[in-house]
Amino acid sequence: MRIAAVDDSAAERGWLLSALKEYAAMHGLELETDAFSSGEALLAAFHPLAFSVIFLDIYMDGMTGVETARRIRERDDAVPIVFLTTSEDHRPEAFSVFATDYLIKPCAPEAVFRAMDHILRLRTDREPRLSFSFDRQDHSLRLSDIASLEADGNYLVITDQKGRRYRTRMTLREAESRLDNRFLRIIKGVVVNMDHVVQMTEAVCTMSAGGTLPMHSRNGRDVRQKWLNYKFARIRQG
Repeated sequence: MRIAAVDDSAAERGWLLSALKEYAAMHGLELETDAFSSGEALLAAFHPLAFSVIFLDIYMDGMTGVETARRIRERDDAVPIVFLTTSEDHRPEAFSVFATDYLIKPCAPEAVFRAMDHILRLRTDREPRLSFSFDRQDHSLRLSDIASLEADGNYLVITDQKGRRYRTRMTLREAESRLDNRFLRIIKGVVVNMDHVVQMTEAVCTMSAGGTLPMHSRNGRDVRQKWLNYKFARIRQG
């Protein structure tokens, strides 16, 4: 996940980034952080889906954190925003822009940890998942983490975004009934998550984890066009 830390104090940004890295290490999260010294700098880099979470100071030179959040909400009504400030005065304004949390500085790292716990619970609760059994254990993957699904007789091989493979007793048709429009059947028995496709020709589909999947040349052009249309739609949304 990618987190934006916005504060006009270099010391405060450093403290927050340190707390976030500690949280990531504790929970085994892959974390990228971007630091910004102003609301204007954040907005220059912002687009929907750019960040998983935004930590935003309220009192800054130039645009305030609340005004920055209002600008963000004009373009993205879902990204979690956590305000950090030295005063309770702006709490009503903060929640008028649907802030996820409001932390009073100075605060302990544990306050940031609790905010992150809450955000991750919200993401887990909202994100659709595919549940299955593998190696005599129950598993549940977020749809966004699934890269591809391949039929294997009465079984299904699910590959996640890191290239890990799970073989479960399930038909592809049964799995497809639980998927959404980001998934595309490229040939008989093979479905890919278009968010994890990095390149597609009429014969080969290359996945973000590094593997490739075959495609039939006779319908590869149509399949590739569907992928390009999907990519274009995502760019327009951004």
